[in-house]
Amino acid sequence: MHYFDESFGKGRTPFTTIPWAHGYTFHHAPFYSLPPTPSIGRYGSWKSTKYQANVVEREFWDYPVEQPFKIPNRMGILTHPAWLIAHSSNFHTDPIRRGKWIREKLLAGLVPDIPITVDAQVPEDPHKTLRQRVDSVTNADACWKCHSRMNPLGMAFEIYDDFGRFRSREPLENEEHLIKRGDGKSTFDVYDTLPVLTTGELSGTGSAELDGPVDGPLDMIERLAKSERVRQSIVRHAFRFFMGRNEMLSDSQTLIDADQAYVESNGSFKAVIVSLLTSDSFMYRK
Repeated sequence: MHYFDESFGKGRTPFTTIPWAHGYTFHHAPFYSLPPTPSIGRYGSWKSTKYQANVVEREFWDYPVEQPFKIPNRMGILTHPAWLIAHSSNFHTDPIRRGKWIREKLLAGLVPDIPITVDAQVPEDPHKTLRQRVDSVTNADACWKCHSRMNPLGMAFEIYDDFGRFRSREPLENEEHLIKRGDGKSTFDVYDTLPVLTTGELSGTGSAELDGPVDGPLDMIERLAKSERVRQSIVRHAFRFFMGRNEMLSDSQTLIDADQAYVESNGSFKAVIVSLLTSDSFMYRK
C-alpha cells in the first residue's frame, strides 16, 4: 500500500503497487508510437535501501495532462492496435477482414458469404508481399465482384502489421530471405523486406466528393469522418446497443432525432445517448 499512500489525495492516479510488478515494463511502447519508457522511480519512491537514490521529492506522475497528445501515424479506432490485431490472422495482417468491417460497420454495406465451392486460401510465395498474394487470387472475375467492396478499403491499412505496429516495409519471413537469426528472446530473426503499398479506394460514402482513391489509412479515416453515411451508421449502432434490439420502422423518428442531436451538438456522443434514452422507443420499451 506504500504507493497508494504516496499518491492518495494528491491528484494522482493511485497505485497499490508499482505498474511493472506484474511484468508490465513498457518494452513494447516504441512499437506503438507511445511516449518514452518512464524512468525508474517515476511511479513513487522505494523505502528499501536498494533504491535509496530514488527516495527524493519529485514530480514523477503520469503523462502530460494535455489531451489529446500527438501520436504519429495514429488516428482513432481504425489505427488502434486493438482493432488492427483483432482483424489480423495469427501470423499475417488480414486486409480482407479489415475492409469487410469498414464496409459493413461504417458504410452500412453488405458483403455476401463466401460460396462453399471456393477454396478461400491465400497462396504462399516467399518472394511477394501479402498484398501481391491476395491480389493474385481475388482479382479474378469470379472473386472481384465481392472483393471490390473490401480489398480497396483494407489494403490502405497494410502499413500496420498483425500486431498493429506501424511499418514502411514488410519482411519476407522465409528461410530464403533470412539475413540474421535471433535468439528468440532479446533478438529476433531479420529478413529481407519489400516496401508496403498502402494505396486504396473509398466507395459507398454517399458523397462523390469523398469517394475515390486514397493515399493511405489517415487519408481514408479523414474522409470517413466527413461521411454522413458513416455518422448515421454510428448512430444506428448506438440505438441497437442501448435498445438491445434492431431498429424498426416505428423507430425512424428516434433515429432522426439522435442524428440531429449529434449534428447540433457539434459531434457530442453524449447528446446522442441523451436523445436515445429520452425517446419514445426507450421510454415505452417492452
